[in-house]
Amino acid sequence: MIKIGQASRDERMRYSGGMAGDQDSKEVAIREWYNRPWNKVLRPKNSAIAGRIAAAMEDACRNDNIGYDQYERTTLYELCKANGWNIKAVNKSCETDCSALVSVCVNAAGVRVSGSIYTGNESAALLKTGEFELLEAPKYLLTDEYLKRGDILLYEFHHTAIALENGTKSNIQIQKRLTFNLGWNKNHTGQWWYADTPNTYIAGKWAYIDGRWYVFDQKGYMITGWFKQGPDWYYLNIDGAMLSGQWVDVDGNSYYLQESGLMAREAYIKSKDKNMYYWVDSDGVYQKEFDTTNPDLSKYQLVK
Repeated sequence: MIKIGQASRDERMRYSGGMAGDQDSKEVAIREWYNRPWNKVLRPKNSAIAGRIAAAMEDACRNDNIGYDQYERTTLYELCKANGWNIKAVNKSCETDCSALVSVCVNAAGVRVSGSIYTGNESAALLKTGEFELLEAPKYLLTDEYLKRGDILLYEFHHTAIALENGTKSNIQIQKRLTFNLGWNKNHTGQWWYADTPNTYIAGKWAYIDGRWYVFDQKGYMITGWFKQGPDWYYLNIDGAMLSGQWVDVDGNSYYLQESGLMAREAYIKSKDKNMYYWVDSDGVYQKEFDTTNPDLSKYQLVK
């Protein structure tokens, strides 16, 4: 769980009537996130402002001169307003409550809001400044995973607090779901790709399409020419389809592609129309000088 800062109760576990200042260091304190439940999150649009809001809350939680009392809730606000919003410099016992403390932290970050705001109008007051965006999706309210340092948590008419850390998924960017035309597609540079559903395309693997085998790179583009997978070589035609059971001429050399598509190496290739065997070396290159009608099959494999 991330840490949050809040003003929550006085030293007697009540909302008013206690002594000024934080008597047990828990009236204004840092604790783990919990589901209050929250129904709104106000996120600063400017990350620098968010950082200053969180830092101001941390200063308040560490200053035992600041306690909790709803009836004396603006005394911290008045002291900070007078000293230029320097929470650390508050050396007189005073009081605040959850929303008045948020107001002090926001002012300390350079955004002006009234010290009289309360949880019922806090959202409207913050949004009116133009410095915050409203987040109401369940993922921001029911878990701490998507919260960011400086986010203001709000349970309207009840409670408010400030996130002091980033959640584990706070940097995940939500991308718009794209819709593709099913089947083959071509981009502006002439590269082909294949959409197997309206929202996905084939990438980083082989695919059997319309009776032919194809390979797509990690970006989803169809591969042509030689393709190496582990120690094995395959040849993909200009249309992307894997060639098999045939000879192919590439850069002045001849190679034989087996029925599986695998390039033959260190093997004899049996002629399909006469009693002749052709030799390919360890690189798969045909060596005409080794043509023979009597291959040494005790040492080398035979490809029919």
